Amino acid sequence: MLPNQLSQVFKTFLKKTIFLTITLFSAYTIIIFSIPDKYLSPAIPGIIIFFLLLTISVFYFQIKVSLQKTSKMVNFFMIATALRLLLFLVVVISYSLLNKGDAANFIISFFIIYLAFSVFEVIQLLTLQDKIIQKKL
Repeated sequence: MLPNQLSQVFKTFLKKTIFLTITLFSAYTIIIFSIPDKYLSPAIPGIIIFFLLLTISVFYFQIKVSLQKTSKMVNFFMIATALRLLLFLVVVISYSLLNKGDAANFIISFFIIYLAFSVFEVIQLLTLQDKIIQKKL
């Protein structure tokens, strides 16, 4: 994949990621009016922004690595996933210890947003991998 193609892939990913983020904020806005405040963590907007920034950063480096070898992309993906899971664990435990009253709501919210971004990212990476393989054939 050429650098200009790489730039286009990243721009497309960025647009889709921002759309996902807007969708999550829209869902959060609807949920605010549907569910009592005691079931919602006040940290939800921060969680969404956290995942947005982390997803964009990691994807950027993954597509940079994809220019090299497919095996390097897989290795980078595995290492990045392990480090992110460790970071998520630190964030969840730290927040839960500092805000014991909101711990359960935070953990549930964090997990739901994590699932949304993870499924999205895997779909985007598989699409990118298919494009890379088709270009090589």
